[in-house]
Formats: sequence, structure tokens, C-alpha cells
Amino acid sequence: MQILEEDVIPILKELIKIKTENPPGFTINAVNYISNIFDDIGIKNTIQEYGEKRANIIAEYGEGDKTIILTGHLDTVPAGDEEKWKFPPFEGIEDDGKIYGRGSTDMKGAVAAFIAIINKLKHNNINLNRRIIFLGTSDEEIGMDGAVVAKDKGIMKDCEFIVIGEPTELMVGVAEKGTLWINVKLRGKSAHGSTPHLGINSIEAASKLIPKMKEALSEFEHEILGKSTLNIGEIKGGTVINVVPEYCEFRCDFRLVKDDLREKTKEKINEIIKEFNDKEEAKVEIEIIHEIPALELEEKTGFFEKLRGKAKDFGKDQLIGVNYGTDGAMLVPENNTPFIIMGPGKFDQLHVTNEYTEKQEVIDYANLLYDAIIESYSQ
Repeated sequence: MQILEEDVIPILKELIKIKTENPPGFTINAVNYISNIFDDIGIKNTIQEYGEKRANIIAEYGEGDKTIILTGHLDTVPAGDEEKWKFPPFEGIEDDGKIYGRGSTDMKGAVAAFIAIINKLKHNNINLNRRIIFLGTSDEEIGMDGAVVAKDKGIMKDCEFIVIGEPTELMVGVAEKGTLWINVKLRGKSAHGSTPHLGINSIEAASKLIPKMKEALSEFEHEILGKSTLNIGEIKGGTVINVVPEYCEFRCDFRLVKDDLREKTKEKINEIIKEFNDKEEAKVEIEIIHEIPALELEEKTGFFEKLRGKAKDFGKDQLIGVNYGTDGAMLVPENNTPFIIMGPGKFDQLHVTNEYTEKQEVIDYANLLYDAIIESYSQ
């Protein structure tokens, strides 16, 4: 029996109605809603509370020593100015085959599909030789703390494959960029704005340093992810217009296509800073504020090939990499667990006003994964 619209779309609409904007990242209401669904059908589930109103939820179905994890995050980015939305962002409005709302693509569509899959396996009393675990996490959008909590509490023990349901338009994701965020702090000397020669202008110094930061990027080109990138995402400095600014800082967002580039990039940044400090009056120091590894699938398991075959049925056989980071960066590396990044939702709907997901794509995804699980692991 297939997963029908009524099995999954009402769950998606209800999840959209539950605000999980991050910040503040409160997910407890969504977790309680999901837990109640599982309780009603008799699915074992556990709530992992940590921090203020933050929680993961874990549910499982099936037997066996090994596990398959289906994971998705419950938090979303903020909706922004709600007046600019075609439909209110927290009502889950359906229009012309699309479900609108914050998180519809990123990534409550996949979460709803995972819930529907677990429910359908239970309802149809499917006998499996693997335990299928649903992991709904908190705080993916900022710190990935939820995934870290789950990992520290043993979620990856005996896991032989993980499905990361981030939006890929049902294409098969086998790699993701890593992240290295650097805060660069420049200190000069204040003076009156009418006598700038008596001071050391930290903003002017930053304008010299910023172009040099791109020298830290490797020329290496990944066959799927392409080249690493740098975005200068924030800058601030100075106090008032008529004072030479003694302090300035800017933040660098490096996205690296291979994890062994991370240490090389740090080394190159340190060389750039040392050379700058040796030549310039303003002095610089750096702070690493966030880093996560790049991922690449190394072992194409039988279940991976089954999922790829199912994707091919929808014309989605292409192997892709994703530019964004996922909870997989916290879960996969310790045991180099085989994984796939695959889910409903269009790339151009990530974090945008009027975010929507295609209703049929969510249903197709749920059935694609449901069929793959049964064909791979039913007894």
C-alpha cells in the first residue's frame, strides 16, 4: 500500500503552523506534536530535551542489529517581513499544487515524509531486518547542536546508512561543502577626523586586507562541488564620522570542497595575517567562530544503489553535491557512515520569502524511500 496525500500533506501543513524560527530555535512544540503522532499509532519514540525549549525526537521501527537513520531538522530560518509574503508564512496554505510557508522546503517536507514512512511501515505491519530510525533535530540552521547531542547520546551506534532529507529536487546528493567561518579583527589608533595622519585607520586597513583573504582559497576543483568559495558576509567598525576608527572587524565565510583543505586554508590565512602585520601599522588577529567538515560519499552501498535506482525512475539519476551544510557533517565523519543527501524541495526556495514546496514531490519522495526500504530490508 502506497503513501497517499492524506498520509503526509496534513502533517506538513501542521508542522509549518508550528513556529520553529531560529533564532530563538525553540522546537519543543514541534517535537511534542510529532511524538503524539507516533504515540497514537504505537511507535516507540524518545524526546531529547536540551537547552531552553530545544529538543530532538527519535522514533524507530523494525528489528535487527543495524540501523538506517532518516534525519531532518525541525528549526527554520526566520520568516522576515511577513507582510511581503503572498500567504502568511505559518499557515501552510495550499495553492496550485504548492504548499507555502516557512520551512516547507527547508525542510519540513522531508520531515513529514519521514513521519509518514514510519507510520505506514507500522500500519502495514512490515517485517524488517533493520531498525529504521527517524531523527528530528533542533538547531541545524545555526549551530547543529541537536545533531551533536544525538551523536553524543549514541544515535550513530550500529548505523550503516543515513538519509539526510535536505532539499535536492529528488536528485542524489553525494557530497557537501564544509564551512570555515573566521572573524578578522583589526586594531588601529583613534584620532580626530580632521587630523587622520595622527591615527591609524582600521577600516582602511581592512580594505587592504579583504582582497588578500581570497589568496587563502585553494585552486583545487572538486569534480562535483567545483571550487571552494569565500564570502565576506559582515563588516563593522568605527564610532562616528569625525573620528579615525581604531577598531574594525569583518567575517569570512569559506566554503571548502574537500575536508583536507580546512587545515591548509587555516595555514594560508595565518601566513596572510603575519605578512600583513609585518608590513602595516594596524594589527590583526583572527578567531575561528565555526567550522564543519566537507562530506563525500566513499562507499556506494546496496541501499544507496537502490535509492539511486528509485530516483532514476523520476529522471533524477544525476549525482550532485550541495553547497549548503547539513547535520550530516556532525553525524557522518566519526565512522565515515555511508549517506545520501536527498529530499523534496527546489534549491531556489531555500530561505526565501514565499517559500513553497511542490505537494506531489513530497508524496513522491515518501513513496520512493518507503519502497526502497521495503525492497531492501523486508523479511
